[in-house]
Amino acid sequence: WSLLANIAIKNKTLHDEFFTPYLEEIKANIHNEKNRKKEAMNSALIAIGIRNEDLARKAIEIAREIGKVQVDHGATSCKTPDAEPYIQKARERAEKKKVK
Repeated sequence: WSLLANIAIKNKTLHDEFFTPYLEEIKANIHNEKNRKKEAMNSALIAIGIRNEDLARKAIEIAREIGKVQVDHGATSCKTPDAEPYIQKARERAEKKKVK
């Protein structure tokens, strides 16, 4: 899932359809997974959503369906980001960079 997140961010040649089965897998199974995998799936969801407007819509729809992702970070101050606001904020930053 971490590799998929990296691919979503760096490989601009892949078509959106490449990510569809992964989005469906996240939607169906994220809450059934163990902490590290759950966190990696959430990161992949965010990375896919940041990629472009169409994938952002799909990722945000899935984020709304699955709700908050709970990851036990133990005795740390680490927090799991909520996918929807993270995607929106990252896309806004990217748009501002384009304008400059």
